Amino acid sequence: MPEKLAIEGGKPVREKPLRGGWPGAMMIGEEEKKAVLEVLENKSLFRYYGPNPKYKVAQFEKEFAEFIGTRYALAVTSGTAALNVGIAALEVGPGDEVIVPAITFIASAGAVACQRAVPIFAEIDYSLGLDPEDVEKKITERTKAIMPVHLQGVPCRMDELMEIAEKHGLKVIEDCAQAAGAKYKGRRVGSIGDVGAFSLQLNKLITCGDGGVVTTDDEEIYEKAVRYHDHGFFRGKEGGEPFVGQVYRMNELSGAVALEQLRKLDKIISLLRRVYDRVIDGIKDVDGIKLRETPDADGVAGVSVCFFTEDIETADKFIAALRAEGIPAGRLYGGKPVYSLPQILHQRTLNKAGCPWRCPLYKGKVEYRMGMCPKAEDIAMRAIFIYLSPLYTLQDADDIIHAVRKVAENLL
Repeated sequence: MPEKLAIEGGKPVREKPLRGGWPGAMMIGEEEKKAVLEVLENKSLFRYYGPNPKYKVAQFEKEFAEFIGTRYALAVTSGTAALNVGIAALEVGPGDEVIVPAITFIASAGAVACQRAVPIFAEIDYSLGLDPEDVEKKITERTKAIMPVHLQGVPCRMDELMEIAEKHGLKVIEDCAQAAGAKYKGRRVGSIGDVGAFSLQLNKLITCGDGGVVTTDDEEIYEKAVRYHDHGFFRGKEGGEPFVGQVYRMNELSGAVALEQLRKLDKIISLLRRVYDRVIDGIKDVDGIKLRETPDADGVAGVSVCFFTEDIETADKFIAALRAEGIPAGRLYGGKPVYSLPQILHQRTLNKAGCPWRCPLYKGKVEYRMGMCPKAEDIAMRAIFIYLSPLYTLQDADDIIHAVRKVAENLL
């Protein structure tokens, strides 16, 4: 006889609900406090100069590049800024198309549109990353780049995607916002494509409140990124052609926090993986659910556990039941594709010309509608996420296992 579910009046697995998320923020401590005070006490909050600059941002960039395994890293103000700077540095713009997964945060598609290129949406597979087969179907003569998004710390199928990009002469910009430190076949994400874009927003693996990083191995791309993020300048470098840019410079307070967080990243991932591995091992034999596929199981960052039910109605019930048991379960982005958001669906920008979709340089015609990526829409609505924390204990992991098995026994 199965245990009675908490949602039906039974005793919950957790009297005090678990609280997942904010992995980097949960590890903020004396190191970050000391680093911030050092910047404040020296009254030098700007990265390039001041009465007694400590160059925290520059040191962060140096250590981040070493950690990721690229020649260059550029700190910026947000993950969205990193995408904008990276796309601009690849010279993707008006008239171009960029292939983006149907399931992602709005920044992925929004940055493409803000650079006046057109996002083209492709299906995902059960890794929740771009489906290489559908990516190839979406390529046109206007396609300039592919944007794999490593959602929730799980790398995409980068071998297949890089092969497609090489075959068609396309650039690859990796959206690593949720996957700092994750690996694919021994290489850190953000070091595989032409450009990597990372986020340091509060709910990321490491955080400085808001911030981002652009990574690349290409000196020319790096110089364009630096110039684009600083009015077209490259401070400290002679020569080169300036051009009109934006301002996405990271400040020293953010750099100080980001640097100390980076030095904890291996530990954060290790703590997450300790719980993640235990939970995965404890639920992998549960009948009626399908675990998220991992193109490189060893490289997963362990941000969350994800599995799928056979239908949407069961997923609804499973999520509600898990929450009643004290387990932080839910759907990513409400299970909706990014093109369901009105600003994307209706192609709304502030410019009256309607660029990029109605730009005279764009020779295609794109309309977005629900149902355009049916596989992605179905998978996302059946995907159940349980969010983890580096503060979880092995007992917490066992409670998650207990709850999943308990709910499955009752519902499935």
